[in-house]
Amino acid sequence: MIEPFIKELANTSAEGTLRNLRLVSGTTGRTATVDGKQIVLFASNNYLGLANHPRIIEAVIKSVEKYGWGSGASRLVSGTMPPHMEFEERVADFLNKPQALMFSSGYTANVGVITSLMGRKDNIFADRLCHASIIDGARFSGSRLKRFRHNDPDDLLRLIKKTGGKTKLLIVTDGVFSMDGDMAPLKELAEIAERFGAIFMVDDAHGFGLFGPEGRGTPSLAGVSDRVDIHVATLGKALGGSGGFVAGSKSLIDGLINFSRPFIYSTAPPPSTASAGVAALDIVSGEQGARRRKALHTNVGKIMAYLNNLGYDTGKSRSQIIPVYIDGAKSLDNGAGVLLEMGVFAPFIKPPTVPRGTERFRICVMADHNESDLAKLESAYRRLKEI
Repeated sequence: MIEPFIKELANTSAEGTLRNLRLVSGTTGRTATVDGKQIVLFASNNYLGLANHPRIIEAVIKSVEKYGWGSGASRLVSGTMPPHMEFEERVADFLNKPQALMFSSGYTANVGVITSLMGRKDNIFADRLCHASIIDGARFSGSRLKRFRHNDPDDLLRLIKKTGGKTKLLIVTDGVFSMDGDMAPLKELAEIAERFGAIFMVDDAHGFGLFGPEGRGTPSLAGVSDRVDIHVATLGKALGGSGGFVAGSKSLIDGLINFSRPFIYSTAPPPSTASAGVAALDIVSGEQGARRRKALHTNVGKIMAYLNNLGYDTGKSRSQIIPVYIDGAKSLDNGAGVLLEMGVFAPFIKPPTVPRGTERFRICVMADHNESDLAKLESAYRRLKEI
């Protein structure tokens, strides 16, 4: 029998970048059991704590009782069910977009948009720190991919000016960057897109539900919602579930239904996933959502103050994602052990997820974290300074 990856795994292990799965038992709330140890969890994208919300659990149970567990087919065969349509209508209305389309994940949403929209003669301009799904989509499309310096509109402008011909242009960026926690200069990027007739796409996976009026996301926060042609986000972060969606014009959604291979050839998400999304939207857009966002941003401010007072570099984060930069992968490995000993799980991120030389711990803050949790985090990072 052929054993695949033997050499590659050995090399990866020697480089100190081998990845392993961690077993998380119980629910993914503010605390969890990781590899058998009870810890405070600072590693979850469940930012508003909705993954375990009673209203969402109730919506899922009712949906399963009514529609069953699986959808049974792709959306274009027999897999489109009332919860899918309801979620798409609700999220489109929430974002003030004509239509929306649900995908099985944020990854397939990004790949599905880019590969169906762009071709070999077209040009894609992506922020250098865009999510891997955007880069993969650009490469799969065969388009000319040009990556501009992170959050640098002037570099984007330079690259666009160098592009000859009358090809289709796509400018794409994250709203909140998943490893750095900073935000894209969406207003400046929108202006460049309009100047050159480019399609403007924002992946707001880590901003949707958290920023802007009623949590409509970073385009709303920046005042450019109506200038974003393609708004991609996920149900797997602030909404506490799984799946992705794309919002935009009717022609965009009709085009994805007809030409997006990840959409066409994937079994539809379970109807209960869409029902959970509807319930989560109700919470996010209401008073409870406002309270949870306020609690989240308050916790972020406190943790930032703790870390900065201890002398840690947290980069340019403006969000619930806080990088803590540590020199060297070995220090990261040692530090991860110290944090776990102190009852804190904040994962260390190293290449290839981030460029070599930018290794860091990545703290994900939740609205549900209480004063005791924050104190435990501060104590753990204080101890880390001492080793």
